Amino acid sequence: MKKIFLLFASVCALAACDPVHEDFDNGGHITADELKAMTTVTVDKVEQIGGQQTFTAAKGESVVLLENVDVTDCNGVVIYFAEKVDKNWEVSYLPDGSFEKIPGGTSEYWCGFDDKAVNGKLNQIVLKRTEDTEDNSVTVKAIYKRYGPKVAPGKEGEFGNVITCHTSAPVNAKWDIGGKEFIGNYATKKMKVNWNEDGDFVSTDYVVTLTALCPDGTVVTVDYPVECEKVSNPLVKNYVYGDPNRPDEEKAEDPQEPFVLGSGNAAGGRFSDGEGQHFKYLSDEVYFGKKTLIFDIIDAQPGPDIWGGPTGLTVRVMNGWWSNTYYEGPISAGLWEFPITDVVASDCAQGGDGKDLDLLMRAGSVTIRSVYYEE
Repeated sequence: MKKIFLLFASVCALAACDPVHEDFDNGGHITADELKAMTTVTVDKVEQIGGQQTFTAAKGESVVLLENVDVTDCNGVVIYFAEKVDKNWEVSYLPDGSFEKIPGGTSEYWCGFDDKAVNGKLNQIVLKRTEDTEDNSVTVKAIYKRYGPKVAPGKEGEFGNVITCHTSAPVNAKWDIGGKEFIGNYATKKMKVNWNEDGDFVSTDYVVTLTALCPDGTVVTVDYPVECEKVSNPLVKNYVYGDPNRPDEEKAEDPQEPFVLGSGNAAGGRFSDGEGQHFKYLSDEVYFGKKTLIFDIIDAQPGPDIWGGPTGLTVRVMNGWWSNTYYEGPISAGLWEFPITDVVASDCAQGGDGKDLDLLMRAGSVTIRSVYYEE
């Protein structure tokens, strides 16, 4: 990543620097203090507007959560559910009265309206039941409204989970936000917030690192510790395999059931329409967006190593041509993550060398239920 960043910086240095407006007597080098003075790192804020309530509705019936909500300076409202909701609920909050489907299995829902006219007020926030089930109730744990980064510093409330970064310094900027890198003078990212055993949020600390390449070639690095206290904009799961919320007709045509990836089965873990057994091609957006793939592994069984290594659970993440290895080490049951890098993208994407990402179990086997990334 360092080489790519420096190459990008050398190509773009003239575009990033404006000698008419930025005149440094030290030959184009700025100090860490000067960099900080021209940089902002903010975390959005949230304010609670509703407490815990349980609602019951039959098919086609609606229940009103809140009325006449002042949302001046807000760009959205987030609803927290006490438990993961089923797929048979919709929500309405915009002036036109339209409903949006709430994905089944979620515990938070983001009602965003920063690009829609609501005139500073929501007349109602309404839930509607679309199908009857054995239990037609839902418990809303809390409702928060979110202030965006432009107004967050002056607002009371708790810190959300959206970090926004900007620098006006005449440099080429690289941001590291929770391990995810962004190149450019602006960056934003939704972060994870931890939960405790009672299902309440726990403050989660992050460090944002800005690495700046100055016009004279020197590099300055500054850190910004930040804290996230609430989920102000939920991360959305984007499934590449095993989406439980797909329409029934899609499931009938392509079930995408959990499967066992056994040792030595390279085709079983290859993301390829033609040469993979389970996974389709990953899009170039996934590769070049450097998404982090999350594998929901529901079972893991140790076994002998196919190349004579120790018995255990070992995976090799490579490409379908076996020409590059990106990770080789332990894997376990639970949510196992693999971050896509520039090298992976250039090797595996259809817009790159088209060699396909591939998981090979060297030792043992795992049962994969789904694969997704969050944004």
